[in-house]
Amino acid sequence: MILTVEELRRHIETDETDDVLTMWLEAMTQMVHNHTHNSFEKYMVYGEINYPADVKMGVVNLMKWELNSREKTGVAAESISRHSVTYRDETAANINGYPAMLMGFLKPYKRARFGQWGGHS
Repeated sequence: MILTVEELRRHIETDETDDVLTMWLEAMTQMVHNHTHNSFEKYMVYGEINYPADVKMGVVNLMKWELNSREKTGVAAESISRHSVTYRDETAANINGYPAMLMGFLKPYKRARFGQWGGHS
């Protein structure tokens, strides 16, 4: 995992259990690897990946968004009197279900993926 639950808890406060946070962190680690096509093996130290600080903080920010903003996704404005809700289209600005602005930390780690459409043997 990019972060341990203990590392995550140093940056956020949540009532979620360690088991739930572990599952989220495992899912985010997989998402980072899939999105970047990068196994981060060049950051391997003594058989364990030592992820760069910007990747760790990026995952912290994704977790903050997940825990605090996911349920509000798409709402641009909401009024109480005469009840009015305005939604915004976020499908174009999403990457793997997260706002594109939160995924920018991965850009320097993206690798080209070759051979996905056939190509030469």
